[in-house]
Amino acid sequence: MALAACSPAPGGTSPSSSSAPPGAAAPGEVYGDQQLVELATTVVRSRNLRGLVDDTRNLRETAKVATPSASTGVTRPEQCAAFRLHEETETAIRRTAPDVSFAEGRMPLTGQSSQTTTILFVIRSAPHDKLAAADFNKTDALAAECAHFERSYTYSMAGGTMSATYEAQLLTAPPVGQQAYATTQKAKGLGPKDIGTAGLQVLAGTVSIDMALTVWPVNSETTARAVDSMAGFARDLIDEAVKNPPGAPQPNPAGARSPEELTQLLKGVKGGAGRELYVTPTEARAVTRASGASPLPSRASCAYDDAAYYGALAAGATMAQAIVSTGDKLLSLDASIISMGSAVTQPYPFDTRTSAISGCTSIQANVLGQGQLSWSAVQPLAVQLDADSSHAFRYQAPDGSGRSYVRLGARKGTLSVEASTMTYRPLAEGEVQAAVDAATTVIEQVFAKAGV
Repeated sequence: MALAACSPAPGGTSPSSSSAPPGAAAPGEVYGDQQLVELATTVVRSRNLRGLVDDTRNLRETAKVATPSASTGVTRPEQCAAFRLHEETETAIRRTAPDVSFAEGRMPLTGQSSQTTTILFVIRSAPHDKLAAADFNKTDALAAECAHFERSYTYSMAGGTMSATYEAQLLTAPPVGQQAYATTQKAKGLGPKDIGTAGLQVLAGTVSIDMALTVWPVNSETTARAVDSMAGFARDLIDEAVKNPPGAPQPNPAGARSPEELTQLLKGVKGGAGRELYVTPTEARAVTRASGASPLPSRASCAYDDAAYYGALAAGATMAQAIVSTGDKLLSLDASIISMGSAVTQPYPFDTRTSAISGCTSIQANVLGQGQLSWSAVQPLAVQLDADSSHAFRYQAPDGSGRSYVRLGARKGTLSVEASTMTYRPLAEGEVQAAVDAATTVIEQVFAKAGV
């Protein structure tokens, strides 16, 4: 049983790292940053949950200009420093290693994302020996000696220092990858009913995966479930890496703008009255068919189908996506931009998508990362956009949570932009316009920056 595998064995048997069965497949080629982003995105989307993989280029750019965290870590016993714990300082260091590729993100385990149901992960790629030396240096030999250890961090900040000490325990890791070890940690002095973190480090060929999941309370059952969930996610990542090894970079589709150019179009857009919007790029790549997602039946009416949409664009288009902060903590906004190359012919997929939902008061949706949904009480919105084709509508989440959504999209020439806002409560009539204005601003400014 998986639960027993993650708890110290009866009779005081020491925890140990696990290894894959002889002959188990492992990635053999080194991935680049963007290839890791695409690999992780494929796995996240295949689960049809609202996971997110960050844009590594943006993380590296931020790391270059950010003030390094002035912190130190001390491990007792000292040799147990070989084992990693989930802590932001340790994660941030990995963003500055130019010779090790990485991608990081969040993978919820259920439709209702929360601290205790969302895996935080970093996947890194380099030659196997380099990763083994960095992540699994003598960990097998130290497993018994480091069954329990402490790690203290001291942070320097204006006005003084702050310290935190964590109690850590090694767990017997489930069989995953070529090597793996599992940990649980919580702040020293907390009781068994307090919050903690379970972690799993996995090595498979040229890929190393570091995962963490908050657990509450901290006991053998909750940590076992957490480690088992992380092991399942790691297996999916490894399987995807084995099935789709990194190849030569794909050429940019003829006639389409590059993913990097699209990202720049999203950056720097302004809000109302010239207010700066904070744009966090999350993805930029050539459009491919949605792995793990099946289109809705072709005869479905009032269908908003991402699988069919991206499948039609896969002939030759590029895309970029971003999260846009509006300054309103209750309002979040996602934006995507697509550039169609010469291989994408008319009628354009965006126009087909728009026609399919025109005038609909209920929509059968198939959204990547969320799965198939039924949007009821859909209200078309009268929004004037300078575009060749556009759509605008609002609806509430079908799960009864009260979340309200506004979706706008427009195409001008071979460039299309879609923006969607989400608020955590039902919108009053007077508040709908603010959400529409936020989405409209992004679309109009992207078109203006693109010169279309």
